Amino acid sequence: MHRREFLSTAANPDARHDYLVELHGEPAPGTRLTLRYVPDRAVATPDGVAAYLGALSGTAGNSGPEALALAVLDDLNNELIPRWVEVTVERTLPVPQRVVVEDRQPSWDNPHLFIRLRRI
Repeated sequence: MHRREFLSTAANPDARHDYLVELHGEPAPGTRLTLRYVPDRAVATPDGVAAYLGALSGTAGNSGPEALALAVLDDLNNELIPRWVEVTVERTLPVPQRVVVEDRQPSWDNPHLFIRLRRI
């Protein structure tokens, strides 16, 4: 089973509104993953994200944080098709490192939401 298949989704309870979903996990010891997204038609289920993190654990320690962040971004874009998504990968060893990647649907923008995101 490909890791992407673990990402189960549910219907967005109200796609008329923009709202932020934030999830945290640790796919490998010393590696912290933060997912932030604005859903479109689907939201990730907590059980699906937990299973996905488990599937990532085999590769998370072997690839660099850049490769991991880009792989997760690609998976989320394919399974959730969010309006906006940000993936952050942080590692503490051998030196503290943080990688942030972002993507959005071409026609989507919400400046008011982004102003609040900067404060978080």
